[in-house]
Amino acid sequence: MRFLTSHIPSVFFHRQWLCVLIIASIISGCKETFAPAGVTEKITVPFSIVSIFQGTSASDAIIELKFPEEFTEDFKITLTSKNGSSILLSAGTNGITGNFNLRNYAASQLTSGEDYTLTLSYKDKQKTNISIARNFVAKQTTAWKKLDHAPVNSGDFTGAAMISPLFNSQIAVYRYQDDTNWDILRYNGKWLSSESSLPLPRHDAVAFPLGQEGGRELAFIGFGYITDENLPEKRAYLNDFWWTPSITYAGQSASVVFPLFTGIDRRVKFFLTFDQVFMLKEDFTGAMESMEVTWDRKDRQPLPEKTGKLAAFTLNEIGYVVNQVQGLVPHLYAYDPVADKWERKSDFPGLARTEGTGFSANKKGYFGLGSDKEGNGLRDLWEYDPAKNSWTYHSEYPGQGNRYLIALSDKNKAYIGWGYETRTVEGSAIKQQVGCTDFWEFNP
Repeated sequence: MRFLTSHIPSVFFHRQWLCVLIIASIISGCKETFAPAGVTEKITVPFSIVSIFQGTSASDAIIELKFPEEFTEDFKITLTSKNGSSILLSAGTNGITGNFNLRNYAASQLTSGEDYTLTLSYKDKQKTNISIARNFVAKQTTAWKKLDHAPVNSGDFTGAAMISPLFNSQIAVYRYQDDTNWDILRYNGKWLSSESSLPLPRHDAVAFPLGQEGGRELAFIGFGYITDENLPEKRAYLNDFWWTPSITYAGQSASVVFPLFTGIDRRVKFFLTFDQVFMLKEDFTGAMESMEVTWDRKDRQPLPEKTGKLAAFTLNEIGYVVNQVQGLVPHLYAYDPVADKWERKSDFPGLARTEGTGFSANKKGYFGLGSDKEGNGLRDLWEYDPAKNSWTYHSEYPGQGNRYLIALSDKNKAYIGWGYETRTVEGSAIKQQVGCTDFWEFNP
């Protein structure tokens, strides 16, 4: 099935004309899981265990907690070993980012390879006693570096993120703030935020740069869905796609790409080569379409099986797709754009999951996180070596989120963070979805 079936002359429509096309999008009810919709009312940031970081040694850990903007000291944090022994925690620095507080604690004299449990107990706004816990194994992980939190406490905690390989690895994220505005977040050692209404804000958009000859690029943003409070279970998918002269102009200008796509009725995932993007729809037939930086499009050989949830990365101009079908082992496929051919590779050896995250760094592919079949959050990360066609466990993601994270591949390293944490309230079957703001550099 083709993504696009219509042709419209290559002239630029005014934004008002595009609104007519958006209204014509099909509204359909879906059973798939979506990124939580953004909200506009003031949010009380929940108490959270953000990270357990062991960057210097296995015997030491830096623990970061997140608290509401206004909170009392009526909480308790404990660290225990597998045999129940308590580990001393020393209070460290405090900080305020956006509308939440961050507090660090330090633990020492941990035993390498031993299991530990960190428990945070507090009272919520209804004065209900809440306890959340996080288990970890003491192990040094030098590949991770903690970066600044995004100053976000409402709207979506994920976004359409892109990184420029041509312009000093600039990072820009289109984050849904509300029905009127994007929050355009740029990272250059710290987060800088600006508002934009170009193009129409939406959830689950995709964004990426494509290279041109002469060291130039175009940046693209589009697809995704909008919601209507009168139809809370419905999603209106958008078939519009927009371009800007480079990632530098993200949020500052937007011109529509023609011809328009059709058949956009669910989430789209993609992988990139220098000047082409290859796009597949989740929970679909496996059909794939490519688009060049010149906007030329072509139907490509479909993935050899129906798609579930997808994660993708690129290595040496070869695209890799991890197909995650509920209850099945995730399958890895490699796609050669020159031969227009898929090849089945070694299956992912970790736990079966959905909503996992994929990226590349230093000529290797990485996949992990997501949720298991019971909906529990996972943070294990695995490395794929294309030369050996083999997977190896790498490390645990030290951050908070496990679903809908942004992940950006940048030559020898990657950036990953934000998203949502699926956490269980201790002593109950309740699972909470908590928006995350932490951001990490991964340099294996």
